[in-house]
Amino acid sequence: MSDNGMADGPHGTSPLPDPTAPHASRTYDYHLGGGDHLGPDRALVDEVESTFMPDVKMRVRAQRLFLERAVRYLVEEAGLRQILDIGCGLPQRRMPNVHEIAHGIAPGTRVVYVDANPVAVAHMQALQTDGDLTVAFTGDVRRPEQILGHPQARAVLDFDRPVGVLMVGLLHFLPEATAPADLVARIRRGVPPGSHLVASQVSAELDPRVHRLTEVWARGATPMVQRGRAELERIIDGWEPVDPGVVVAHEWRPAGGDRTEGNAYTVVAVRP
Repeated sequence: MSDNGMADGPHGTSPLPDPTAPHASRTYDYHLGGGDHLGPDRALVDEVESTFMPDVKMRVRAQRLFLERAVRYLVEEAGLRQILDIGCGLPQRRMPNVHEIAHGIAPGTRVVYVDANPVAVAHMQALQTDGDLTVAFTGDVRRPEQILGHPQARAVLDFDRPVGVLMVGLLHFLPEATAPADLVARIRRGVPPGSHLVASQVSAELDPRVHRLTEVWARGATPMVQRGRAELERIIDGWEPVDPGVVVAHEWRPAGGDRTEGNAYTVVAVRP
């Protein structure tokens, strides 16, 4: 449930998020125990937690733990040394960030963070990036070619070699009008064979309360869309899921001691 990765400012610039409306990147931070959120963000999460989904923070945490396991898989098992995190959101201070996980396994791994929220990008640049192996810039997932062709992305990543593309907590902030399947296909065409996609999608198939969750989120700055498994499989068409395929977040290669339960489908897939 990170940022929606979308920008609507003039001439392609990204506007600052409305401080009076709940925003995905800030509420995500609140769910995970961070400190970069505002009153409207806390109010929305607290309302959900107190009225119909008391375990909402655990459900979000399950997606974050899936992200951690997926990054370890990309670097440790798939052997990737390049990661592009689209919709990265705010840096986490209580849980490891993508580059921290990757560098703990292979210190030379290159990581590019992209988000439409310029505040999130500024925090990443100030707290997490080094300008060499790890960079962050503002980008719009609806314009994937601009992300893939961005000078900073090109300076850090070698697009002749496989790249791990993260879209965790992003698809459910892309309404059908944005043609998410087309966006994911365009990203697939922009990376070489052997590249991997990591994605998640909240679903009422896994938790009927998600229907009500999307109704509450409709009041915020970043409305949420729920989708079923078949819809997620349609969106990632052309990528080949690795074992165990499309599964609920806590069932994707679970680690010992992980007691969270998710309400999102998750997948790691490779470009053949």
